[in-house]
Amino acid sequence: MSKMKCNYCKKILSDDADVSFNYFQHLEINHYTVLSAEDKIMHDIRKKMIKSKKDYDQNKKISGNSDLIFNAKNSEI
Repeated sequence: MSKMKCNYCKKILSDDADVSFNYFQHLEINHYTVLSAEDKIMHDIRKKMIKSKKDYDQNKKISGNSDLIFNAKNSEI
């Protein structure tokens, strides 16, 4: 079991499948203003990556796997 402890307020985050994401959200909600410039940059990059992944997964559910569709249309087999 892996638990994460906040380095800023010593809160121990719940031990579940999303413990890393919960820690990320905890930092954004409670401690973003005290992060160093470098930590803010990394946090913002992670936030954009998470949003991009969510958008991709949502689009994939709606349109299906575009790689398979493209390959099926252009395949000579």
